[in-house]
Amino acid sequence: MGHHNRFMPLTPDADEHGTDQHSTDPGSQGIGTQPGTTASSDEASTEPDTGEAEGSANCDAVEAAQAATDNGESEADGEPFPPRGVLTLRALRWGGVLAIFASTAAIYLLWPEGARLAWDPRTPVGSVGTTFYLIILAVVAIFGWLLSPRQSRHPGRWLGISAALTLIGGLMATAITASKWWYDYRVTGFFQPTLSIIPCIPASIAIALLANSSLHYIQNYVPRNPSIKCDLTYWGRLHQPATSSQASEEKKNRKTAPLSISTKQRGTYLCIAILPTLLFAGFVTVPTLHRPESHTTANPGSIETPSMPTSLNSDAAWSAEFVNIMDIVGGAGGPIVLSADGITSLNPSDGTTRWSYRHPGAHYLADNIRDKKGRLVVSPDRKYVAARMETSAILDYPDDGILSRTLVLDALTGDIILEATNSGGTLQMTDSTLLDGNTAYSLHSKSKLWTLSSHDGDDSKTTPTYWGSAGHHTFILSVSYDEYSGDHYVPHATLTVARDTDPSVTSEVTEVVVDPVYSRHYIPIIDGWIARYNAESMNSNGEASAEAISLDSAAHESAPHTAIPLGVTSGLNSYASIASGCIVTYPPSDVTSSDDFEASINKEGAARVSSIFDPSTQAVSDPAHHSGIAGARIGFTSKVHEGTHMAAITIQPGDGSPETTIPLAPNTTYLPPSSYVDGLKYNPHEMFTEEHPPSDRIVVNTPGATVVALNVTDRTDDASYLDPKPTQGSTFRVFGVTGK
Repeated sequence: MGHHNRFMPLTPDADEHGTDQHSTDPGSQGIGTQPGTTASSDEASTEPDTGEAEGSANCDAVEAAQAATDNGESEADGEPFPPRGVLTLRALRWGGVLAIFASTAAIYLLWPEGARLAWDPRTPVGSVGTTFYLIILAVVAIFGWLLSPRQSRHPGRWLGISAALTLIGGLMATAITASKWWYDYRVTGFFQPTLSIIPCIPASIAIALLANSSLHYIQNYVPRNPSIKCDLTYWGRLHQPATSSQASEEKKNRKTAPLSISTKQRGTYLCIAILPTLLFAGFVTVPTLHRPESHTTANPGSIETPSMPTSLNSDAAWSAEFVNIMDIVGGAGGPIVLSADGITSLNPSDGTTRWSYRHPGAHYLADNIRDKKGRLVVSPDRKYVAARMETSAILDYPDDGILSRTLVLDALTGDIILEATNSGGTLQMTDSTLLDGNTAYSLHSKSKLWTLSSHDGDDSKTTPTYWGSAGHHTFILSVSYDEYSGDHYVPHATLTVARDTDPSVTSEVTEVVVDPVYSRHYIPIIDGWIARYNAESMNSNGEASAEAISLDSAAHESAPHTAIPLGVTSGLNSYASIASGCIVTYPPSDVTSSDDFEASINKEGAARVSSIFDPSTQAVSDPAHHSGIAGARIGFTSKVHEGTHMAAITIQPGDGSPETTIPLAPNTTYLPPSSYVDGLKYNPHEMFTEEHPPSDRIVVNTPGATVVALNVTDRTDDASYLDPKPTQGSTFRVFGVTGK
């Protein structure tokens, strides 16, 4: 039977049963004496053992004498036990098991609280398919494991089948889970540690099963003896096989010593056992430590804090280009742009970059919705600006929660003030506090202040929905809407609010003026001010009159407050308010529904602005006496410059001040000039809110400059200034118009 040696290249000198242990007649099996403490071929040592075996510290004189005899017999046969590579495979098998437990424990400890694994919540079919594939691959790997102990005249063939099935199941499962982790990084720009650990589990299982299959293959050439623990596949400590002198003894009197191991060998096999865990730990840790963002800051001593312009110069002072602009807001030092490149603060006088924050691939959020444009939130005093980025597209939460990260920057210098991880929800700022989901953080001490819970009162306070700038010292915990007051169509809202220092004491602000078209989407709070209806006028049969009031004052009636009358109105012009930084109201209207109201303001020549309240001066004016953009007519006009016909963005102040003209030079936009100037749609008109984000959202008033943004690569006939759904690679040209 010596021909079986060709199946075992690890022990070329061994016969098929050259290490038989259970026979009492070695001669009948074609072997000589058996090795005792002969050195394993894994090391040039005289003390072979497994990585998990413990060295025998006690050997009496009889065992030592027996070992010497065994060594002499083994040297004659040249057959070491265990065969070469066995101890390494046993250590590697334990290494795979250790890596499985370590990976599972790490996932359990690092798993975001309340999160669930959806593989890809954007495509539910893909999530189901991924789970199905992983189950099939697990079955394949298990089948390969069941084949590994099979005894056969052709053990190499079964080893190949077992190894192939294990590799197919293990490596493909590893590849699928790793590809999901990589997809998550490409979509969000963030490495999620828990997702990077998941591929380590099927990889660890594959390592353990492959080592186990190899041990079963080698065991085909080492006969098993149930009374002696010298089975190579045994998970416990190996014992030395019976020597020729021990083989002649009765089974009940036969005793063999455990394999001993030197300190050097012990260290070697221990390193092999922990090697998979260390490799996987490095695989997880290195990407996590890599922070792809780049960040530049500004010197606060060189930055002025300009005021909001109340009038405009006749032309643009500067221009700059960005890819996929999502939002433009006014910080204390000037305009701040959110684009595909990141967050950029511009000098309002010349358009140069003051500071920037870049995170390649980041997906910015707005209103906790994945498919909306990202939005920036500015504190009422404009000193801080916050953005929220999705950190995982695969981990999500019930009720549409999104695993995300909130970043708060100093609006003047760009310094990072605060970073917080959350599961979505509201994003609000007062002058000194951030409300991130249910948790409030101090912007001064950068510490957690409090967390909303049902114990604070009404359960509705646990899930605030308002997103944006709040009061100077007041947060909005909930918003409810009503379109009618009695039988009259008067859209309004009721706000449940609390101080930013104590959420347990709440109050209600009623009769808040909202936009009849956009009311359920957003309530503009301008520099901490809101508009609310006079309660008496709402209850009368006449038209409702409104007043401007600080949210802090309205929320806490005991505090002294000043209400500024705004006159009769049909609602808040939310778009004009956001763009101008003033509270802008619509003229009175006798319509009885939101659809009728939208139709009335869409008519050509319809008045869309009634009263304009400037929080910085607390003055009220109308379009005919306002030189800023709140009451201006904005759109495209046709210009002829040096004999060349071109389109121009035109801003015509309502008080008759000189208009601002921004020409669009030929061949600087994808669309021809006629696409911008033909038809009434793009003629200059007062700003107003439409049901969907308007195509003429072109102007944002910021400290130091009024900013106009145009998508110059737009390929549709409906040319848009601030595309609500920017496409990959859209180029936006930003113009800065200075003023007084």
